[in-house]
Amino acid sequence: MEREAPVSERSQIILVWVSIVMAVIFGVALGFLLRMIPPPSATQTAEQVKEWYLARQTPIKLGATITSWSSAFLLPFWAVIGIQIWREERGRPIWTVLSLMSGATMTIFLVLPPLCFGVAAFAPDRGADVTALMHQFGVLSLVTTDQFFVFGFAAIAVMCLLPRRVEHSPFPRWFGWFTIWFTLMGEAGALAFNFKSAPFAWDGLFVFWIPFGVFGPWLIILAYLLIKSLKLQIADSTQAELLSPETVAS
Repeated sequence: MEREAPVSERSQIILVWVSIVMAVIFGVALGFLLRMIPPPSATQTAEQVKEWYLARQTPIKLGATITSWSSAFLLPFWAVIGIQIWREERGRPIWTVLSLMSGATMTIFLVLPPLCFGVAAFAPDRGADVTALMHQFGVLSLVTTDQFFVFGFAAIAVMCLLPRRVEHSPFPRWFGWFTIWFTLMGEAGALAFNFKSAPFAWDGLFVFWIPFGVFGPWLIILAYLLIKSLKLQIADSTQAELLSPETVAS
């Protein structure tokens, strides 16, 4: 079994890198093709929304295509997080299960918005109200769906704040406090249902810019912590294999 352990850990490193590459592709498509960083103002009328899509049909359709390939980037990332939480748990792995469920469900609300934008641009001859509805559903799905994210972040925060139980944990205490702060800031997203302008609108400071501005650094920092931890785990497994009685005897 010891000889097989590094295979899983190397696979986890690969999955983290796959997630980061996919996240970068998704972000570029979201910002430069779908033009949703930030989204257009919520004060636009249905006719203005339709004109906005008519003027950008080709890049929006291309962006929807690219995000169809990359928007599930969190799935492999949370698979690795779940395995690393499982290393630290004792008894029934409730935090592991919660993190995996949260990671899977939150992915839906990164896949869904670009799909809505692609549908909105798909048929230019439809009524303005229908185009505006798909657009609004897509933007609000992107910025207000905090309900699934919080549980995965809570699992990470708990692992960070608990006493260390394993060697080379990727969950330092300071990252737990950072995750708690980020989670609380992200909860402002749901307020976008109530405002069309100012800081709590879907393109405002507290709903869009702070959550999206912090999510990228949070993701990169956690990816770094995971890869660093996994490399140390591989080194330990390799050393243990070299020092095992079977290896020494051979």
